[in-house]
Amino acid sequence: MINTSLNKQLGIILPNTNKALAVILKDATPKEMEAVLKNKDLKSVIGSLLKESSVNADANKTLLNLAKNNPTLKDLGNITGTVKELLGALKSEKNPLPIETTLRKFLVDIKELNEPVLKQKLQNSGIFLESRLKNVQNPQLELKNLLTSLEKSLAKSEMPNAKLLTQNIKELLVTPTLKEATNSALMQTQKDNKEALMQLSKGVENIVSKLSEQLKSADIITTKGFERQLSKVEHLVSQKMLSPENFKPAVLVDALKQLNTQMAQSPQLMQSQKPEVKGIFDALVKIVESLKVITVENPTPKAALDVFVDKKLPQDIRTVIDILKSGVEKADPIFSKEVTSLVSKLTHFTAPQVLEAQSNIKEILSGDLKSVLLKAGEEIAKSQHPNQADILKHVDKLLLQIDYFQLLSHLSSSSSLYLPFSWDSLEEGNINIKKDKNSAFYCDIDLKLKEYGELKLKLALYEENQINIHIYSQNKEFKEILRENIASLRSALIDSSITPREIRIFDTPKSTPASAYENSDSKIDMGFEVKI
Repeated sequence: MINTSLNKQLGIILPNTNKALAVILKDATPKEMEAVLKNKDLKSVIGSLLKESSVNADANKTLLNLAKNNPTLKDLGNITGTVKELLGALKSEKNPLPIETTLRKFLVDIKELNEPVLKQKLQNSGIFLESRLKNVQNPQLELKNLLTSLEKSLAKSEMPNAKLLTQNIKELLVTPTLKEATNSALMQTQKDNKEALMQLSKGVENIVSKLSEQLKSADIITTKGFERQLSKVEHLVSQKMLSPENFKPAVLVDALKQLNTQMAQSPQLMQSQKPEVKGIFDALVKIVESLKVITVENPTPKAALDVFVDKKLPQDIRTVIDILKSGVEKADPIFSKEVTSLVSKLTHFTAPQVLEAQSNIKEILSGDLKSVLLKAGEEIAKSQHPNQADILKHVDKLLLQIDYFQLLSHLSSSSSLYLPFSWDSLEEGNINIKKDKNSAFYCDIDLKLKEYGELKLKLALYEENQINIHIYSQNKEFKEILRENIASLRSALIDSSITPREIRIFDTPKSTPASAYENSDSKIDMGFEVKI
């Protein structure tokens, strides 16, 4: 049974639902409680935390200080360690409980991590459970919105089959399932019409199939691969990349060669009669040859960069980029990145079960660690498991740890995260991320390494792809390893189209380095309480 409340207040920040807050209030001294309460009863204080945090910022700061310094919470250890302890307690069960499978998947090794896996693990860490449930969408409404967007994009197309596809979309949009789709269906218990969902998914599959076939005939300049390569070249000659530290002639030569290879596969470019298009092939060859000569004759990065700029090669490259972008913009809308993205998203809805009104909620509850722990706790409490007491102790500890990160997130108006993977070299660690009103992102990473001790990283990402990195450590050996690998880190960032403006290594100060977003007034909305 799932009880949901659309109340904007954060149920997770009430002492009876957030274990971490309950611990803080229990351990607080009379003087500390007086600073929080300020002549108000506890109920009104919690209310002010939820409704007037901007007005009562001092109460938030006081509770945040209590949270960070509470002895019980400080000695909780890392979540990965607790997961391993819980798995150990579950071993005696001949028939593994569902929670065991979830926990084993959770413990992926850091060496096996990639971007999609890490994103999924953070999403299912339990910290965002209430927020995700608060913002969950009826999949039928999601499909309706996607088809409406696709219809608008195809209406501009001049391709022969665009009109037929538009008609197919209109027929799906007028079906009762989509016509009446709203998020209010999430709160209702009525059953879905299985036959209607089956027919709807077949209709979506038909549209996806036809568009996918059409996209196969797309000119290479309309593909994601070409777009990425064009963006990479554009980034390499951007003004802020033209510094001795960041200028990489060899990388630029390689990127231009790859771009030229892709251009040669484009019928649109190869068959064009426009003088400016015909000239870009010769222009690229000359630019590449000039870069090679500059690199040979000027071995230092600064000297090479000076000649590169003096010869106005950055402007020549940007001219080529502008001509190519113009060609992409003039392609038929059916080959646009918007349509490609919509087709990719629609693929998800070709299975009828995905279209069930409650499917998104079920997916969240089945994959989220906090949800799984809450359900397992109830089941194990009713079971005759030989290790019942030990298992429940570890489940309770894990829930307390997750609640702690949720509480920190609310009180600091940020996203406070644990590391959701296994790393043998790590003793403990956490991440804090915040976005300011100017769309800059700040990230504090605090690690305690088994061999090298404390490591603090402070990152600031601004203007979409500009990054500053400050690294703090007291270990001389580790700092030397960092210095030896700074160039590799810089190159890896550049390869990802991120411009490293500053990478600096410091001794760890006696007091914690001041947060780069101490005075930001950004807020995060963690959602509503969900009981399973």
